[in-house]
Order: sequence, then C-alpha cells, then structure tokens
Amino acid sequence: MSRIVSVLIWIYAGSLLIWLVIRAFAGDGTLLTLGFSYLGVWLFLPLVFFIPWAIRQRSKLELIVLSFPLGLFLWFFGLQFIPKFPPAAPPAKPVSVLSFNLLQNNRESEALLELFDSSQADILALKEFDNYHMGKLGEELRRRYPHEWYYRPAGLAIYSKHPILSQEIYPAGSWPIQSAIIQVDGQQIHLINAHLAKPGILIFLERGNVKVLKDLAAKRVEQIAQLKRADQQIDLPTIVTCDCNMTNLTAAYAELADGLNDVFRRRGWGLGHTFLIPRGFDISSDINLGFQRIDYIFTSPEIQARQVRVIPGDSGSDHRPVWAQFELSPSNVFASP
Repeated sequence: MSRIVSVLIWIYAGSLLIWLVIRAFAGDGTLLTLGFSYLGVWLFLPLVFFIPWAIRQRSKLELIVLSFPLGLFLWFFGLQFIPKFPPAAPPAKPVSVLSFNLLQNNRESEALLELFDSSQADILALKEFDNYHMGKLGEELRRRYPHEWYYRPAGLAIYSKHPILSQEIYPAGSWPIQSAIIQVDGQQIHLINAHLAKPGILIFLERGNVKVLKDLAAKRVEQIAQLKRADQQIDLPTIVTCDCNMTNLTAAYAELADGLNDVFRRRGWGLGHTFLIPRGFDISSDINLGFQRIDYIFTSPEIQARQVRVIPGDSGSDHRPVWAQFELSPSNVFASP
C-alpha cells in the first residue's frame, strides 16, 4: 500500500509538470490542458490526502515532490486566503458594480429584484439578460437605474445610476463585447461587459468531440483579444465585468490578467466560487453548491478596489453575482505593484 501511494504521488506531481509545460506552448488547445485547467482548485485536492500521508510516513522524498504541487496551489490561490480589510477612510468617490449572469431561462424575477436592491450597486453589468427579463424587470430597473443599455443580440445589459456617455460593441463572433463610458460625479470610467464562450464540457461529454473544446477555447482567445483592444483604445480607468467561463488556471485567464487586476484575488477572501452545480450542468435542484470561480471583475491599474465579495444565496441562476466597490478619488489612485 505504501509503495502504491508513493507511485501515485510521483504520477500526480509529474502530471502537473507536464500540464504546465504543454500549457506554456499550446495554451488551452489540448484536452489535457483544458481538462486540468477546468478542474480549478479541485486539481489540488489530492494534496489533502498525500501530504498527511507523507508526514505520517516521514517520507522526506515524497514531501519534497509534493512541495511542487503545494507551491502551485499557493501561487494560484494563496493570495485569496490572506485577510484583507478595506481602507479605514471612507471613499471620496465610491462606485459599486455588480456583475451577474442571470441565466437565460431564469424566471425568478422577484428574487432578482431583491438581489439588485440588497446589493445597492451603482452599476449593474448583466449577462444572459433576455426579452423576458426586459419585460419583467425593465420597468422596475429603470426606476432604480435611469440609464440603461440593453444589447439584445448578446444578452448583455448595463443599468447605471450614472449617465452612460457612449456605447460601442466590439464584435467577436457570436459573443460580442459591450463597451461603455460612464460619468461618475464628473469622472469618467470605461466599463467593459463580456460573456466569453462557454467551455463546452457537456457537449464534449455527449459527443466525445475534442474539436468542440478547441473551437470554443479559440473563441475565448478571440474575445479576450477584442476585450484588450477595447481597453487599450479608450484612455480611461477601466472596469471589466466578465462571465469568463474559465478558471484562473487557464492560459486564457493569464492573458486577460496581463495588465489588468483580478479584483477578487487582490481584495477578496476565500475560493470565491461563482458557478453552481448541479444547476450549472442543466440539472434542476433546490440545493446548488459553488464549484468554480469563473465570474470576474478586473480593473486597470489606476483604479483602487476597496472591497469585493461573491454574494451568496439563490436567485434562480446557475451563477452567483460578484460585487465590488471602487475608489475613484484621484488622491487615492494607485499603481499596482
């Protein structure tokens, strides 16, 4: 038994090394990189069993081998477990943003309105917002948010308490990107609202076609390129809200986070899982658990995030919303380390 566990430890650490090497050269374009990356934090679950075993066996070699996956876990997730506290001074110009994928067939309109009210967000950046939601929620949302932009072809909607000065759509196949300039108390910010292509895991399991996964991964790369282009073309502080449909282990995430700050990693605490199962796998259930963090808020370096959280509860979606508050006062603008 001891020999078997030892072999499993070496296989586990070796597999992670192979995954990293292939990801560095092929990105998310292989079944191995996609499979490992989409496991997210669960990729490191074996450490819960292997490390206590190695300590109990006093196996120095296995502990050295396990330091590699443990180091990877700390690299990818360690920052999220360091306690963070918002600045003591109240913000001079606070603005809060709620990013949320409603789920297209979600009919819990009262629960959704209660969620929006309780969040007290200044700006809603919504995904999978369709004509039903517009019909059921539109009038009530306009009372709370006088400025709106619903882009029906992509199911994207922005509701704001502050004026929307300009609107632009960046094409990216079937998944275009919403770009808006919003004026907050005399200061302009650039809001990018995006819904990246789905992973396609369920389709792959049904058809056994790896090409589906590769095609969708390529579409996400195309969308990220458009998103970065939108960020670069408008010289304003930028907030990106995204149902990115990818974990922070993917090469696509690394590309998106290059030059942008993942607000939850910097100011949040815990795993921050936003994708719920079994509902996320199209299985109806009254009990749904957080499984992965695939919804993000990013900012350009000049915006300071004061606090961020994933809002718990069930409003009928297969996602949980991400809420963040930012400081827009020029005196508190800082550059990221």
